Amino acid sequence: MLHPSFSQLASKKPNGPSTGNLQSDVTFKRLQDVRVNKIIVAVRDLHLATTLALCHSDGSVEFRSRNTLEPLPRDETLDRASGMAQVGLEFLPGDPCEYHLATKRQSACAVVTLDERNAATLRFMQMPQVYGGNRLDDDLYEAVAVASLMQFNMACGGYGNHHDDLSATMQVFQQQHLKDDPQQAHNFTHAFLSDMYRILQLNIDYSGDTKTEIYLKNVLHQKTLSMQLSLGYRGEREHRTLSSKVAFAILQLRWAALTFAMGLKLNPPETVRSFFGIFSWTLSLINFIMDELFTLSTEFDEHGLMNHELLEARIRAGNTPALALLFVSQSRLLFKYNLRFFRGLHAEATQNRSHNPIWREVANLFSTSPVPPHQFEKVIAEVESSVRSIYASNQIPDSERRNIEKNMLISGSVSPKLWPAVESLLTQTLKTMEGDINRADLFFHDISWIGLSDDPASDQWRREHRLDIVRKTEVRKGLNVRQCTRCCAVMEDAAPPRGMVGWLVNMWRNCVCGNWWMDMGDKGEQRNLMR
Repeated sequence: MLHPSFSQLASKKPNGPSTGNLQSDVTFKRLQDVRVNKIIVAVRDLHLATTLALCHSDGSVEFRSRNTLEPLPRDETLDRASGMAQVGLEFLPGDPCEYHLATKRQSACAVVTLDERNAATLRFMQMPQVYGGNRLDDDLYEAVAVASLMQFNMACGGYGNHHDDLSATMQVFQQQHLKDDPQQAHNFTHAFLSDMYRILQLNIDYSGDTKTEIYLKNVLHQKTLSMQLSLGYRGEREHRTLSSKVAFAILQLRWAALTFAMGLKLNPPETVRSFFGIFSWTLSLINFIMDELFTLSTEFDEHGLMNHELLEARIRAGNTPALALLFVSQSRLLFKYNLRFFRGLHAEATQNRSHNPIWREVANLFSTSPVPPHQFEKVIAEVESSVRSIYASNQIPDSERRNIEKNMLISGSVSPKLWPAVESLLTQTLKTMEGDINRADLFFHDISWIGLSDDPASDQWRREHRLDIVRKTEVRKGLNVRQCTRCCAVMEDAAPPRGMVGWLVNMWRNCVCGNWWMDMGDKGEQRNLMR
């Protein structure tokens, strides 16, 4: 027997619409025939099924409207950007072949071609050959950035984190048209990233009292940082851009936070050994930041009247993200979270070091670090207090705070509005810590392996070694390795350590940047996807 509430439905009421009055006949109208003077070998729907890609046997790809089958023309005015093809990007004509669109339908910026021998070739959308490698108009740069941003937003709206075709296409575009113009390349990247955070309406201001769990559960942070990391990648042996280094460090801190939050609750001390590399990497990052801060403090004293412009020039010349990682609220939030675990871990290791060799190793790791974690906690607390004080005393609104945080995140520089906090840190806070930290040990501490410095020792380490990005240990020769198809990081394809549970093993299915692995076999140490 139906519940009485069903009688309240409009269709059940006496005065409700009658189904007999609905139109029962549907008439289809044939549109004009569309003639294509080429052999079509494949058809794919793209852009939420609003566009059709026709792959022809002569090696060309044509985009047409789904409703009218009319070709999508390039808009010369560039007042609006509706897609990659509309702003001028296209698949350049190639040899006759069979095409297969092997990318996500929301983006589809790459195709795989198969020749008569079934040899596969990956091709990306590019500007027409008439442009060559010449510099383009500023309006065209802006249009390409906006069109790429639209593709990225559609990719973020789907399941997964797969927009490698888009990031690779943007890298090809930068290499062809922005390689010899660093300032224009910076403007192009900055415009894309700035609008990316704005359109996604992603909260990146964590200078208030925010729970870290809320940040970790938002996968958009990983997706946006992954794109920021990818745009600054120039090859495994090349130096990253400052913006890319900031994204790289925050992604590693996020991975460490997830590891500490979940893994250490499972079965210590067995899991502690498997995370030893992550502990070591995080401590080395802390030492790297403190060493750079002391260097900046010394230069501050030598110059006498240091200002924001001189400091920014120094940071740009050194390509170091140390100061930015303290003032960007995302990294500061993750540092606070990880340092709380370090505090408890250190106490337990000190208490049990005489009973278990694993805890003894952890205790030695903390005792040999030139900068103890509790000293770095003081720096984080001081910066946090200074930033909040500046925001409050100047009555900076939330919208402006978000812009400040966004610009620091994507540029790797500190906002001029936070200059009093920088000055207080370098001239006062560090002076009170000089007696507690051995500057000589800090100077000689090995930070060449963490992937953030550009000194000769770091360059040599990258030439001779490879870092397992998940375990944060050196990849052993002779073992099978996996390589990320986006950031080209690697990990050993080894069995999970004892004590690992299923969900944590599943975390290893993806790279730290969120992308999938590719099996490279036992010669992975000699191969690289992008050089």
